[in-house]
Amino acid sequence: MRNFADFQKFVAENDGVQRCLIRCDLNLPSDVEDLTRVYAIRDTVLSVLDMGLQVVLISHYKRPKPEDVANPKFSLQNIVKNVADVLEVPVHFEKSSVFDMEPTAITERVTLLENLRFYEGETKNDDELAARLAKFGDVYINDAFSVSHRAHASVSAITQYLPSFAGRSLQREVEGISKATSNIARPYVAIIGGSKVSSKIDVLKQLSQTADYLVVAGAMKNTFLAAQGFDLKASMVEQEQFDTAREILKNSKAEIILPTDFTVSKDINTDGVNCALADIPDGFECFDIGETTTERVISIIKKCKTLLWNGALGAFEFANFDKSSKAITKAIVEATKGGLVSVIGGGETVASIGEYKKDMTFVSTAGGAFLEFVAGYELPGLTALEA
Repeated sequence: MRNFADFQKFVAENDGVQRCLIRCDLNLPSDVEDLTRVYAIRDTVLSVLDMGLQVVLISHYKRPKPEDVANPKFSLQNIVKNVADVLEVPVHFEKSSVFDMEPTAITERVTLLENLRFYEGETKNDDELAARLAKFGDVYINDAFSVSHRAHASVSAITQYLPSFAGRSLQREVEGISKATSNIARPYVAIIGGSKVSSKIDVLKQLSQTADYLVVAGAMKNTFLAAQGFDLKASMVEQEQFDTAREILKNSKAEIILPTDFTVSKDINTDGVNCALADIPDGFECFDIGETTTERVISIIKKCKTLLWNGALGAFEFANFDKSSKAITKAIVEATKGGLVSVIGGGETVASIGEYKKDMTFVSTAGGAFLEFVAGYELPGLTALEA
């Protein structure tokens, strides 16, 4: 992969490079409280500016339909001030379509173009759109790992038209996640949570072959247990994934850890009680893994050298059901201080560890890209940057 050092060398050797087109992920939450994705590109953007180049930022924002082009709710103009505040430089916003304006009209040091998802060709990896976007730069940087699993015009096709390199944020993501996928220090424990087995089949299959311990938590644990004949009462299960769960259990090289007790309740807004698998009352749902299971997971973490965690363990957003998340997070922090390589990924997971992000070896905010990378897939955005 052509990295940022390669970019710096290219610019130094080519006097004609004046403007850099940077693909970033500015798809921020509606409340715009979490600016993690903006801070992620700060290093790359400021380094490019320090080299004397103009910067043109491109990003998607939410999921507009064709009729939403004129809807201000989907405009990147909503976050221009946030981007400028984080970068600490003025950011000019250009609302015009890239097909209706001349690239030479851009004269500001930093310009943000309008939402890429307003163009039908973006998600179709359209060459015409890619070629037009390329007119806005002399060189291209992909600094959006979180969308690099998608073959989109601004991620993949555009590399045919410009010298293309990885930004520092993307490079950090690849190197950070690779700590749990290549040259792994063992024992290696993978903790996979979340609601549905169907959304994580490939990563579960991959980790069942590469990890020493595979902890299955979140609501997907219900499907694995129900597939073995256990009655999870009112808990959500995916009956259509029973065969997949049985296949993973049968063929796993890893020791699969499934909960033996839970925090259950009739209602997510009421206090839960701890009970064993065989004692779940009728009408109750499992909203978190239980105390005994949590202690077992912590004991495994203490003896491991590498850990990967993706997906919520339980309904951590509710104080009644965040005990396992808090206890396991603290155990990971302590183990990391002692040498554990801890790789955390996914929006929910990052939210559940809260203030402890700084205490992990590496924290990725990517979702789908994180899972596909861990599952061993080739990511179009990365393959497009290969030398």
